[in-house]
Amino acid sequence: MVGLLTLGMAFPMLVLYALGVLGPLLVDDLGVSRSSLGSLVSASFGVAAVGSLWAGAVVDRIGVRAAVVLLFVVSGTASLLMFASTGVALLAVAVSVSGLAQALANPATNRTIVEQLPAPDRAAATGVKQSGVQLAALAAGLCLPPLAAAANWRVALGAAAPLALAAAVGSLLVLRRPERDRGVSGPATKPPPARLLPKPPNAFLAWIMTGQLFLGCGLATLNVFLPLYVHSDLGVPASRAALLVAAFGVAGIVARIGWTRLAGRQQLLSPLLAGLGAAAAASAVLLWSSRYGGVWLAVLGTVGIAATAVAANAVAMLLVVRDRRTGPIGHASALASLGFFAGFAISPPLLGLVADVAGFGTMWLLLAAQFALAGAAALRLRSREVAPGPAEAPTTPTAVPAGAGPGSRGAS
Repeated sequence: MVGLLTLGMAFPMLVLYALGVLGPLLVDDLGVSRSSLGSLVSASFGVAAVGSLWAGAVVDRIGVRAAVVLLFVVSGTASLLMFASTGVALLAVAVSVSGLAQALANPATNRTIVEQLPAPDRAAATGVKQSGVQLAALAAGLCLPPLAAAANWRVALGAAAPLALAAAVGSLLVLRRPERDRGVSGPATKPPPARLLPKPPNAFLAWIMTGQLFLGCGLATLNVFLPLYVHSDLGVPASRAALLVAAFGVAGIVARIGWTRLAGRQQLLSPLLAGLGAAAAASAVLLWSSRYGGVWLAVLGTVGIAATAVAANAVAMLLVVRDRRTGPIGHASALASLGFFAGFAISPPLLGLVADVAGFGTMWLLLAAQFALAGAAALRLRSREVAPGPAEAPTTPTAVPAGAGPGSRGAS
């Protein structure tokens, strides 16, 4: 089951890494600028951010089994549309569809973990399934350049479609249906009433969202422009530049699993989040220095960001899963994702414009500032975080109302 959830995180995010890895080909073939390449990413994650307003309610209403299947079907459809794209406009439509899958990913997978796994297994499962994001980076860096060289970039972008549809079938076979759907006796549970807009976050969740916003800004900028920077400014061939994305993926997988396992044993997660943000900022400065010291500094900076900023995203999601003061799991996961996706939508076109006007050096310094702000948000979160008690392991995804104050304690 955790393997399926990992793929559920991987397929929607493959779009981001594919556009980064294949960026040099898209720039040459379609004649797009750096800021236009960033705008393609914004089209996807803008839809994801807006869709996150309702994704939690959708998952709560249709159940995790149907939500995970829907996640894979939408991902496969987006990949098919990319294969059919013949220009920037159609490609923008395709990546926008992928944004719907991105909006569903965290609410569907987080709620599946809470409903279908015992509390002691949730931290490890969260880290493994979050590593699917970096699995997408690894697959993009290793597989897409050879596919594009053998055929073209459209074939490379469409290659994930049959795999996503196969995963949808696998979800039907592996995931358990909710008890109310299997005829198990017990009190009836009605889905929550439909709302035009979700309940606003309490202060505790709002600071998580703020940190996720700045993390999303930084990670989107890195993944969209790293291969283009290494190719154009450091003189590395495009195929070798893609390997740096693969290295980012490997380091990110290890970091997400390792840091979340460690975080699962910590009483408070905000100090860890603050430290990871500061270390990511330092790694971005290393990336900036590569324009003077050579490509090896770009490698160190990239791996450093993967080991810190990528892990911070997973640790924040663990905090959402573990601490029910954030509200119902689907709602809280969707709003945390909204912050993350908003960063992905906002940053690439703006920093791509900075790269066009002032060069990549200035852009990397702004990247460091984004990660530093993510760490600062975690410091503000520290004043509101409460260490979980021995009886506070969540056993239901709706233990605390979404509007509960930041100082309230969740019932189990």
